[in-house]
Amino acid sequence: MIVPILFGVTALAYLVASGLFLAFLLRGGEALGRAALGALGAGTISHLVFLVAPALSAAPVLALDIRESLAVGSLLVSLAFLVTTLTPRAPSTRLSVLGAFITPVTLVFFLGAGLHRNVTSVPEGVRSALLPVHVGVNVLGVVAFALAFGVAVAYVVQERQLRQKRIGGMLSRLPPLDVLDALGFRFIAIGFPLFTLGVVSGALWAVRLDPDAPALSTSQLVGLLAWLTFAAVLGLRVGAGWRGRRAAYGTMAGFLCTCLLLLGYVFRDGSGVGS
Repeated sequence: MIVPILFGVTALAYLVASGLFLAFLLRGGEALGRAALGALGAGTISHLVFLVAPALSAAPVLALDIRESLAVGSLLVSLAFLVTTLTPRAPSTRLSVLGAFITPVTLVFFLGAGLHRNVTSVPEGVRSALLPVHVGVNVLGVVAFALAFGVAVAYVVQERQLRQKRIGGMLSRLPPLDVLDALGFRFIAIGFPLFTLGVVSGALWAVRLDPDAPALSTSQLVGLLAWLTFAAVLGLRVGAGWRGRRAAYGTMAGFLCTCLLLLGYVFRDGSGVGS
């Protein structure tokens, strides 16, 4: 009984935080910013209790399914954003406004964790040490990409405000374009090697699961498309100076491909998390 209550409380806290961050972006005001961070902090604590509560009431077998991956991933997105915002060296006021773009991603991921409750645990016969590594690096990679996506959306909004010569308002509250560009690149640079390891380990684990399966499944093709998109963003940025708005759109496209991959796992019949 306590788990559904915690799920509802956590979702509500994230929803309230999303609304407060949006109001903070549109209207400004330090009180709104503090309230938004407080609501996000409360949601994060409730989220952590939501994940720990089942272990305190029983001894569940780790399913390593998409539901658990989304629940853990959404918590890590929230934690990473709070750490980034609250670090003493960060321009906290301007970074905290990015919650308007990042907190909704946390909320959607968390709600996605509750959509598909009847996922079968990974069979004992196909478990291996490779599976936890595969799931872990994929979750961390997607978390980094989610943060990069939020920053990319903020970049597009900021750049559009500048092109339309709208001085003040959101323009004065969002971080400068060069800060957003550098931050987005940093998140992608962190997430890409993790996601790459997830793609490789997923392919190896898929062969172990079913040696006679097709070379590339639909989910693997979507995962490969996401990988290629982020590889192009990084490669063109380093090799051809491809940054700014084009890099932001590339980041958004890569993350949407990643979301399609996750959506496929949420609604498919089966078990496990693969690439």
